Amino acid sequence: MAEIILNITTTAIEFSGELTRHSIMQITKKSITKLFLPSSVTLDLAKITRVDTAGLAWLFYLLEQANIDNCQLSFANIPTKLDKLIRLSGVEGFLPVK
Repeated sequence: MAEIILNITTTAIEFSGELTRHSIMQITKKSITKLFLPSSVTLDLAKITRVDTAGLAWLFYLLEQANIDNCQLSFANIPTKLDKLIRLSGVEGFLPVK
């Protein structure tokens, strides 16, 4: 089974594992809201090993939820596979990258 692991610090959230339709289903909406308690958070994606279009869509969902919670969300260390998917999907520039 696909797995995603979140390592949470005061200003960053490190994702590791797979960012796929199977792994994102493991994360509840309630736990997502807790991610955006600080006013600014960076999602570090350096350790993502696999990504699909559902994973990319989920990142946009997180961006929307952070905005609702008045949290400035940014993304760091975009893996090559995710960058390629972003370009193929035509959404370059939509994710705020540090």
